[in-house]
Amino acid sequence: MLSGQHRAAPPLSAVRRLTAALMIVGAVAHSGFLLEFFLDTALSPWHTLPAYLAVGDQPYRDVFRTVDWIAGCAFVLMCPPLLRIAPVHWLGRLTVVVIFATGVILLLRTALPLECVPVAAGPCDAPAGHFLHSSVLLPAVQYILGPVIVAAWWHGWWRVTVCGLLAVQLVTWTVVIVLGWLDLGWFTGLAVRVQLVACSTLLMVGAVYVLSMGTSRSSGTARRDHSRKRVVACPE
Repeated sequence: MLSGQHRAAPPLSAVRRLTAALMIVGAVAHSGFLLEFFLDTALSPWHTLPAYLAVGDQPYRDVFRTVDWIAGCAFVLMCPPLLRIAPVHWLGRLTVVVIFATGVILLLRTALPLECVPVAAGPCDAPAGHFLHSSVLLPAVQYILGPVIVAAWWHGWWRVTVCGLLAVQLVTWTVVIVLGWLDLGWFTGLAVRVQLVACSTLLMVGAVYVLSMGTSRSSGTARRDHSRKRVVACPE
């Protein structure tokens, strides 16, 4: 059951299109680190965390902060229309809460970026962060809790797709934790980048799901109308 519609509210088809558009914008912006392959950042995508791209001494810090800001805004702005079309059960509402929390985290990270720690030999040795960047719990909320909740109420191939993305997130999150415990930076950047891509992929899948909600509803209505016509036309 979908949320109720107010008399003066826009039609649900427009709400679905707006929600899907914001999801696509958020997905593309959330993968904004891919710009590093076209910009000379002098940072290793294999071993360096994507957050280091926005550190104060980086030449393209404003670019990466901007895409993070766009992603955060898209996550937050998609929540009101998503509440209009999300199922009225607690799992659907909780999905929206997780998306909103993810957007707030992204905006806070943009407002409070990593700080450069100068060293005698040159630029930053290891940027100093805080809870928003160093915690392993926040990625769990962003990239694991969301897929778990969605997989609990999606069905069919939608659920299979989400479970596959959830498996990727669990593996990469485990890799990041183990490497952190061992105080190793090897391939940490790659693992975190895979997390970001998996999150963006889930948003893209979500956009398709939102658009398909209108299609499935229209198809169901057409089938019911056709059945009524056949009953009416049936001779006694």
